[in-house]
This record gives sequence, C-alpha cells and structure tokens, in this order.
Amino acid sequence: MVEVMIIRAEKEIGLGCCGGICSDGFVEMKDEFAYLDEDRQRLGVLYRKLNDQYKSQLHITFLDPRNLLAIQHYFYKHVKQGNLSIIEALKNLLLRVKYYAVFINGHYAEEGLNDDYDTLIKEMMT
Repeated sequence: MVEVMIIRAEKEIGLGCCGGICSDGFVEMKDEFAYLDEDRQRLGVLYRKLNDQYKSQLHITFLDPRNLLAIQHYFYKHVKQGNLSIIEALKNLLLRVKYYAVFINGHYAEEGLNDDYDTLIKEMMT
C-alpha cells in the first residue's frame, strides 16, 4: 500500500497547540485560516482524484504542519521500511514540510507537477 501525506492548515486554530485555550471559547478563532480556503479546495480536488483513481491502494493522510509528532512518525516509518534514507527524511522534515506539500511513501512530490503524483504512485506500486 502506498501512503500519501498531504500537509495543509486546519480550518481552525486550537487543535491542541495552545493547550485547549482557543477551543474552550476563551479566544474566538473559528476562521483564523479562512484565507487558505482556496488552496484547501485545490487539495480536496487532488484527494478526490487520487481516491477515485487508486481506491484502496492508497492511504491518504492530511496533517497540519504544526502536528510535528505525527509528521516525524510518518518519516520514521518510511525510513524503517527502507523507502527513503535518514538523510532524505531529515531533509524533508526540516526543509519541505510546509503548507500544501505532498509526500508519497516519504518522497517529496514537487509542487505544481500534478502528473508527477501519478508517476510516483505507479512506480511505488510496482
């Protein structure tokens, strides 16, 4: 199975980064990242395209870039499986984890190359 990780901002802040202060109503931040809606929609189109094309052959995860533990676990798992080197994992973790980054089995898919996603996925399925 091929694992895809897509980095995107959550719609709201207060999902654990501040200890729950924002989510308990002390600070109103419902639409803190509303300006990112258009890009979030674009990632939704990518998700639907990949899901329709590959169905159960893919596992797609959306992660907020502030969720560093889950992101580190993703790269650790792929280093352990031999999908990428520890140097490449560190490079991805330190330099490439940003809004709208897409990783396929730990490998960074270049931005703007939508056809590149299909190529990488097909290579990893064989």
